[in-house]
This record gives sequence, structure tokens and C-alpha cells, in this order.
Amino acid sequence: MQTSTAVPHNAYLGSWHPETPECPVELREWQLASAWRIAEDLSEKNPFYKGHLGSLPTERSAEAFRCLPTTTKDQVVVDCEENPPYGSRTTCEPADIRNLVETSGTSGQGREVYVMNEVDEAAAIQMEATGFWWSGIRPGTRVLLTLPVGTTAAGLWYYGGLRLLGANVFSVGSYPTERKIAFLRRFGADVVVGTPSYVQRMAVAATAAGLDPKQFGVEVLIVAGESYEEAWAREMELLWNATLYEQYGCTERAVAWTCPGGVLQDGRLGVLHFPPETAYCEVIDPSTGGDVQDGELGELVVTPLIAEASPLLRYRTRDRVQWIAPGSCSCDRPLAGIRAGGVQRYDDMLKIKGMNVWPAQFDAAIFGVPGVMNYRGSVEVANGQETIRVRVECPPNRSEAIPREVREAISGSIGLRAEVQTLSPGELSLEIPEGFVKVPRWTDNRRRDSFSSQIGIARNSE
Repeated sequence: MQTSTAVPHNAYLGSWHPETPECPVELREWQLASAWRIAEDLSEKNPFYKGHLGSLPTERSAEAFRCLPTTTKDQVVVDCEENPPYGSRTTCEPADIRNLVETSGTSGQGREVYVMNEVDEAAAIQMEATGFWWSGIRPGTRVLLTLPVGTTAAGLWYYGGLRLLGANVFSVGSYPTERKIAFLRRFGADVVVGTPSYVQRMAVAATAAGLDPKQFGVEVLIVAGESYEEAWAREMELLWNATLYEQYGCTERAVAWTCPGGVLQDGRLGVLHFPPETAYCEVIDPSTGGDVQDGELGELVVTPLIAEASPLLRYRTRDRVQWIAPGSCSCDRPLAGIRAGGVQRYDDMLKIKGMNVWPAQFDAAIFGVPGVMNYRGSVEVANGQETIRVRVECPPNRSEAIPREVREAISGSIGLRAEVQTLSPGELSLEIPEGFVKVPRWTDNRRRDSFSSQIGIARNSE
């Protein structure tokens, strides 16, 4: 693990190499040219991609690149299973492998495995260090890292990125919540890193122990792995008296970070920027394969620019994001990005009583009711009938009116009836397990295996 202290070459841009262009047009052309070089190399030398890509077109435009075959999770998993242990994409010598990371397998579709050589490891650590630098982390900054450091990418790469910047890392991912709170009480922390639901759970646990989260001196909260609403972000900032930042990431090397200032900018949720040297990112209409426009929703497709040991080309993340074009953020960085708080999964769509319903539709309806602080929903079968059950956190003075208002909001906007139960603020967070576990907001209990439809980044943030 690389541990020497370093900072980005261009901290504003988030680049580590002096040759990386700063102009938005030149940067995009540089990323595209890099992606094409990877495609050319894979089509000639890589056992997996030789057959997958076939002959490449002569044109080297963005439009031609968009016509290349995509790579899916299923293809990567099957390749790893048929060519154990790392798949036929991996062609580096065993002596060059420094570590491996694997996806969490929470989708039930198997685990993807990616090995890393020294160059890959350094690049992954640098891309995380970029976002931590934007979040204000400097040498000596005390960081409470609540993620376990294992073979999933998030904890491992976060730890490396923090060490690269010289942070004082408290790696407490294996501790139970009560011990994490005791650690905070004794040593304090400038930064807390975790999932949105776990950051909230820690605040609730501290309050239950008679402690005020503000007393720990935390200045920055960094969350990843789940979506959230603007109201929730404001509540967490008030609860901790800290600024909220976010990271989006996946094991396949797509990473985006909040720019300085946090997720709340100009009165709304801001932008997560893709560091320039990480990947060539596309956001496409999944039904047509065409590019979406600034502000539109689409599927994130990623070609990592530094993945020598386990390369990928045009990997379909199945993450539904809102594309933000370069220069659209108030920070004026020439970097493309996605909307903070709003990454969801295309696999999340629920079919209820013959209707296709996105979790985001429930979000809009339920969080649109004044006083709703958090909620979870489920779809059940009772007496042969499909039933929607929603548990809502709200202040005590709204507990009588909220059930009716939430039922009316769901019925009016979606056309479905729901049973609504109110809970005290923080009750749902007590159900959050330890570690970096992405908690489903919607659960489909009609299936024997209780398939979960998660609102949030259903991938490991990594």
C-alpha cells in the first residue's frame, strides 16, 4: 500500500500528471483518445476482448466509440467463473499483482473480481485522494473511517487515499457502533466517513447515550453508497454541525466527488465531478444507446483509463444518473459530473399491480410531505393481494396528520394505495447493520428470496 504523503499536481482540476489538459474540449478529446488506445490494445491482445470487440472501425470519433460493444456485469462474472480465478481479461503476470478487489455480490448475480498491479493501485489511491483533498483533508486531519478495510474497493482505496494525503486515519470499521462513539468521544475527529444511513445511525446512537454529535468537533461528513434527499442533507449538517460531502464510486473505476463546498450548493444538491484521469465516462439512453443531454437521466457507462491488470471497455454500470455537462457547476471546473444524492439503479424498478414504478417516484411523493424525515417501504402479499407498506419518520407534532398526507401523496402522484406507519426520528437508523452495508429503502417481499430494490448507489460505492 502506498503511504508516502503527496498532493495532486493540479488540485483544482484533480489531476496528478502535468500533461493532463485543463480546457474542457481538450480534456474530453484527451480522454477519448486514451479510451481508443485502450480499445485498440484490447482488440489485438486481450483474450476476452479479441472476440468481444472484433474488428474496430477506422473512425476514431466519440460517435464511433459509442457504437462499440458494451461490457456487462454478467459477462465479467461468467468470465471469472469460466477462467478462474481472475478471468481471461486478466493477462498480467502473477508476480505483478499487488491486490484484488471484488464487488459485494449483493445483487445476487455473483462477484466480479479485479486484480491490480502497482500502476493500478497507485491510480486508484490517487483518484480517492483527489476527492478527499477537495473535502478539505490535509496532513494530520483526523478521519474516522467507519468502512471495513477488506477486499471490497471502498474501504481499501479510501484508506490508501487518506494515507497518501497524510491524514491521521482512525480505521474503526470493525468496531461496533458503541465503540465507535466511545472512540469519537475520547479522540474526536475532523471528518467522519460512512454511508448516509450509518452516519445517521451514529448520530442517533450518540444521542441515545446522552451525547450531542456536535460535541465531537466533526467538521466534515463524507457519505457514499446510498441516495438521499436535500432535506436529509440539511438535517445531517445541522445534527453534526458539519459540511456534507459525497463520493460516488464503483469497483470498475468510475469515481465522482463533490467539489469544495459540499453537496448543498446554490440552495440545492450540487454536483459530483469525475476526476479527469480516472475514466472516459458516457451517460447513455439505455433504450437507444445514444448520449443524453445536460440535465437528463441516463445510464453511466465507464471505460477506466488506468486498469492495466483487469481492463474494461464501455462497462454498463446499470446506475441511473443525471448527467451534468462540464462547466455547469458553480465551481466552474471543466469536469463533467452527475447530480449529488440521486444515483439509483435501473434494476430497482418495481412492478406493482401491473404498474412499473421507480423508487424515485415514491421519493418525490413521500418526501414532498412536510415533516417526513426518512422512510422505508415494502411490497407484500396479504390474502392474495399486493400491499404497499410505508414506515415514515416524522416529528411527534406531525405523527397524526402524516399517515393521511403520505397516503394521499402516493395515491395522487402514483395511483397506488399504501398503508402508512409513523416512527420517531432516528428509529429506522437503529436497523442499520455494522460496516459498509447499503441499506434498501424498498424491499420486495413478494419473492421467496426477498429481492431488495435499493434506492441509492446499489453498487458498492465501489
